[in-house]
Amino acid sequence: MTASTEITMVEAIHQKYDDDVETCIHIHIPASAPGKTESGNLVIPPILALHDSNISGAGDTDRLETLCKQVQELDLTKNCIKDWSQIIEIIERLPKLRFLNLTSNPIENRLSWECDKQFPNISNLILNDTNVSWECLMKLLHVFPRVEELHLSLNGYSSVDLHDDFRYPPLSRLYLNGNKIQDWTEMCRLGQCFPHLENLVAMESDLTSIMSDVDLKETFPCLKSLNLTKTKLATWEDIEVFREFPVLVDLRIKDLPFIQTLPEKERRQNIVARLPNITKLNGSPVHEQEREEAERAYIRNFLDAESKPQRFYELKKIHGKVEHLADIDLAPDDLHYHIKVKFENKEEMMDILKEQTVKDLKKLLQNFCGLTVDKMKIFEYKSDYDNLYLMRSEIRSLHSYRFTELDEIHIYRVETKVISKGDYEIVEKKDRKK
Repeated sequence: MTASTEITMVEAIHQKYDDDVETCIHIHIPASAPGKTESGNLVIPPILALHDSNISGAGDTDRLETLCKQVQELDLTKNCIKDWSQIIEIIERLPKLRFLNLTSNPIENRLSWECDKQFPNISNLILNDTNVSWECLMKLLHVFPRVEELHLSLNGYSSVDLHDDFRYPPLSRLYLNGNKIQDWTEMCRLGQCFPHLENLVAMESDLTSIMSDVDLKETFPCLKSLNLTKTKLATWEDIEVFREFPVLVDLRIKDLPFIQTLPEKERRQNIVARLPNITKLNGSPVHEQEREEAERAYIRNFLDAESKPQRFYELKKIHGKVEHLADIDLAPDDLHYHIKVKFENKEEMMDILKEQTVKDLKKLLQNFCGLTVDKMKIFEYKSDYDNLYLMRSEIRSLHSYRFTELDEIHIYRVETKVISKGDYEIVEKKDRKK
């Protein structure tokens, strides 16, 4: 088979799990072969990944149903599927399917396909880089009535063309990274159409401002977490608008050009002081001591200003009279480590509170790596020794690790192979590249 030859999903499964099978004919394989029952039948795992396999359709649907009756998660990233009717045909044969990833398939936006069934088991739907139209999306969400997490990144959207009367209450998590939406009013349409939205991620978009006449209390009544990292927000007034979200507590707004020239500590303090509702900023908790320090610093910044913002007077009522510091502290932030965190092919600079335990850190890192605490292990990478050391004790304070700016924290799945050496467990170098 050449690299460009399109095949069916059934053929792709046999190619992956049946080394001796060149067609879809069922052949008995000895029980000792991997992925087989004692009778030699194929055993397809609950999580089925068929990346970049040139799949264009379902194939023998009866055989597909036999093979995939236990499949709960299906990843068809970078295949050749063009027709929604083929996708529906696949889903019909996977009765336990709840997670579907169709990233980078050239699916045509034809609205002529029909489906008189609904698939309420589907809770996670990933349509990144599929160029799915909003019109087609509304039709899909009727077919999938209980999607809780939806990915629409890299689809080239410059507007949100959902109908004014369209409502989809089940959705709580929406990912819209790398699109071209500039106008915040367009984003507000998402809040209106998805009234129970709790988590919105719109990183690396062209958004220039979130100032608008839209009532955020009505538009985003349930939004708890918002990520606008690497957008084009340009003023402190835009930052202050985040106060108006009624239940927003978790905010990520890293790498905004207009504040990149400020030192890291000053940048964070300015945001914390302006947003009393935010309890987690850029992945790190905002603790009471940090908030008080930030608010007092904000007051000092405007003590000599002729025109003072409203927030200055609000904070003065809380803290009373605040004097200029006799000596300006130019030392780095003593409350946080500013450190690189890595997991597989992801990495991010994070502000990590020193006065927390390893167990607290694991909880914090769950959103970044997508692993639960019991499915991860974390290592400190010491640049001066060029080694990874397991952070073994969950009750140990991070302050005792004395990280430097060159050190890193690496996350691995619990099944990652390790070897014992001295008092530490060190990941083998070949595994560190995984």
